[in-house]
Amino acid sequence: MSAPPSTLQLIVGRSLIDAEFRKSLVKDVRATLANEGYALDDATIVAIEAATKDTQRVRSFSDAFSAEFLSRGDYLA
Repeated sequence: MSAPPSTLQLIVGRSLIDAEFRKSLVKDVRATLANEGYALDDATIVAIEAATKDTQRVRSFSDAFSAEFLSRGDYLA
């Protein structure tokens, strides 16, 4: 039996497939996480903030991820 996904895994996964959540996260990490009820330590929040600073990189990665999974039919957009 595999372990349940961590909060960070849930956030990353959601940010890949939920465009509105991703936009909100890029705009304001702390407010988005608080509004969505995610509880993370400050070091993790700082790491997420650093990862979301390059919005073009976030967008291109998410678009590539979505295109790959859509082409395989693994999820619906």
